[in-house]
Amino acid sequence: MAEVVHADLLEQILLRSEVKDLIRFKSVCKSWHSVITSSGFINRHLNRSYNKDRHNYEIGHRRIRLTDGSGSYTLVGSSNGLVCIISYLRIGEVLVGNPLTRELRQLPLSTIDLPSCRGFGYDSSTDDYTVLVGAKNGKNRTCVQVLSLKSNEWKVIGEVMYTFMTADGVFCNGALHWIVRDQNSKRVIISYDLSKEQFKEIPQPEGEGCLPRFSWSSLGIMKECLCIIENSNFGDVWMMKKYNVKQSWELLPRHREIIYTIVHSFSIHKDEIFFDFRSKSSWDWDYVFRVFIMAPIFVKSLVSP
Repeated sequence: MAEVVHADLLEQILLRSEVKDLIRFKSVCKSWHSVITSSGFINRHLNRSYNKDRHNYEIGHRRIRLTDGSGSYTLVGSSNGLVCIISYLRIGEVLVGNPLTRELRQLPLSTIDLPSCRGFGYDSSTDDYTVLVGAKNGKNRTCVQVLSLKSNEWKVIGEVMYTFMTADGVFCNGALHWIVRDQNSKRVIISYDLSKEQFKEIPQPEGEGCLPRFSWSSLGIMKECLCIIENSNFGDVWMMKKYNVKQSWELLPRHREIIYTIVHSFSIHKDEIFFDFRSKSSWDWDYVFRVFIMAPIFVKSLVSP
């Protein structure tokens, strides 16, 4: 009985530790290594990290960016501590890694050389991660492929009758989202549900001057809600407070308070992924809102690609 209590107490202590410390703790002894590397512990630590950041209003959400000055890589997205990167050094190469554990996995080459749309997200129904890439195939037509990390194989979803106006899919409510142009050249928001493997249009806000400026807008996430951010100084910001409900779109006030956010940065050198630094920002709210609200949210975790 004493051993059980001791094991429970040990896990509670380890759950409160940072990832960098847990990596070192794995070398302490076999029992510690067994606890830290177990799937149950990794999931509980991830949930604790997520909830800790989620309710810490002093730092807001943590964002992540790729600091690759050569332009050889682009960040596709981040989910549960994993980041997805497309390499321009090798056509069709997609990488998934954890910057904290420095694990990096190269996925099979996609037949789509230079994707015009891309996305990365977590499917809770299958406990799996999905990478999506698409390429323009004629007027207002895009060919789409997806890969799940468990299958490790690219699968052709088919063609969607849209031209993607934003390249990177924004992950929200189990789906990826983009601004696109349909067959009638109308700009709309579409989603790709990871569990259902289906595209559908998302109801968009109604208001004077909203749609005409869609071509200059991007999507982002704030307080776990999908947002439309106009890419201009002091531009309008729309928030969908209840997912997929047209009436829940709200135009936020122009005069906003200054926020504080954490920005994580990482880089890749010689097939290794590194966590470079963390910077706390208190810049002009409009700048932070337009730039970092569109960057993926990063959660510290032990999740392996």
